[in-house]
Parts: sequence; C-alpha cells; structure tokens
Amino acid sequence: MRNAMTSWVLTIAKDYPNHWDIAKENGLWDMATSRPIKSGDVVYFWISKHGFIGRVEVTDGATPLTGNEDLPWTDEGEREYVSRFRFRAAADMAADRVSWSEVQENTGFRQSPSWAPHSDDSAVEAWLSSLFEQFDAAETAFVDSAAAVARIADLKEDSRERALAEIAVRRGQGPFRKSLLSAYGRRCTVTGTAEEAVLEAAHISPYRGEHTNVVANGLLLRSDIHTLFDLHLLTVRREGERHVVHVSPALGEDIYRALDGRAIGHLPRNPQHWPSAEALADHNEACPWLAGHQGTVDFVF
Repeated sequence: MRNAMTSWVLTIAKDYPNHWDIAKENGLWDMATSRPIKSGDVVYFWISKHGFIGRVEVTDGATPLTGNEDLPWTDEGEREYVSRFRFRAAADMAADRVSWSEVQENTGFRQSPSWAPHSDDSAVEAWLSSLFEQFDAAETAFVDSAAAVARIADLKEDSRERALAEIAVRRGQGPFRKSLLSAYGRRCTVTGTAEEAVLEAAHISPYRGEHTNVVANGLLLRSDIHTLFDLHLLTVRREGERHVVHVSPALGEDIYRALDGRAIGHLPRNPQHWPSAEALADHNEACPWLAGHQGTVDFVF
C-alpha cells in the first residue's frame, strides 16, 4: 500500500555521531545534498558501522539554506550544507541493532544508505518503525518530571492528563530514563522484568540536578523495587567482580526474599555505564541492616 508520506534513510558521518544529539536538541537537520523531503515524511538516521540511531517525523519540509543561518554542527566546514528540514517526535534506536543487509531484505532498498534510499510503501514504514522506541504518552506529554509536578498542582480533579503527569513523576526524568532503558536493554536490573510500563529510572545518589542524571548514577528498576531501593530496604553491593542484591530482613514476603543474595547478570555492555562503585557504597552505608549481611541465595538470572 502506498502512503502520502515517504520513509527516508539519511546517513550521519561516522566521525560525528554527536550530530544526532545536536539534531534532537535543535529539532532540525541540514543536508549537503538537496532531497525532496516534505512535511509528514519520516526520516531514519544511519551511522556507518553502527546502524540506525534515530527516527524523526518531519514538520517542515526541506528548504534551501540562504547561507545566513546558524549551523550547529561540529564538522567545521568539512561540507557545504544546502537545505534544511525541521522535525518533532525524535525516537532513539531500540536495543537490537540490524545490519544493512537485513534492512535491504525487509525493505527492498537496493542502494547503500549514503544514497538516501526512500519508499512510500506502508509495509516498509511499518518494519522500519518497529525497530524504534514506541512513543510513550507519559513521556511525550511533559518535557520532564518537574513540568509534570507543576501540572499536577494545576489539576484539581482526576483526569487522564493528571494520571500521565503522575506517571511521569514516578518514572523519573525522561532523557535519564531513556538512557537507562537503552543501557540496560529495557530490563529491570534486579528482577529482569521487561514490561516497560513499570520500569523506572532510579538514582543511586539522590537527584541533585542534571549533573546527577548520568547512566552510572542510575539503575533501571521495576517500580516496586525502585521504592524499596529509595527506602533503603533493598540495595546493590559491589562484591569483587559481582554486583549482588541484598534485601532487608524487615521484608518478609517470599517475592522479595528470593532476591536476597542474587548476583546481577544484566549490566550495560559498556563498563563505563555500570553502576558507580562510589555511589553504591554510599547507598550501602545508608542501609544499617547490611553490616555482615550475606544473603540467602546465590545465582545469576
């Protein structure tokens, strides 16, 4: 079936992967080769030897640059940009990567990504979009949890908007949560739960502003585990090369006792994103029951 919109693949130079973050921050993309990209089209960004990195929905079609525009890019004049389009609803690539040969098999594209392959086939768009994060109503309704808190105060009665605001607050700062979802492969690091609706961004050291919103200061946790972690009834301790879950003796339910002594096997692939040893040690110290605690089970999920 043909769409009124077109699905495009554009490349980001492998030496400048940061251009994706710059694009998201500014809501625009500049092209060195003019393409007839129009409002309503969807653009997928590809980095050589990496794969897809992002997906955007075009709001303002490509128009020529006059030469007087501010260019936010960091390639310092290596290429001459000739046209620009604007977009909204940027989505990051999901955890699973695909090769270009897989893309060709599922889309029928014959060119390399550098040739800006495109299609108006709805089946192609359906397959491409399935590779990306689904837009979450709670995250897209509010810029961040602070905005959600402010909105809750304005809502005097129960409503869908209030419910979304409360969910956004519970889950944590949107970009921080997205970073943890990506780093931890969309699974709770303690239980392995993959139900994304109940996964929350937990700070190991308390939130003190944007500088604390780094992956190494976070854990992706199921909502109830997040609560126990914040109450210091559950913690994660670095023991040699392992990260081990410990549960307070005050928790008697079997569902939580079964976690005690469990060695976490689901950590980010990038060791720099592993939980900060210093931050974990501080959290451990705030758990007085942990002294001499050995746990009751010992396995990796």
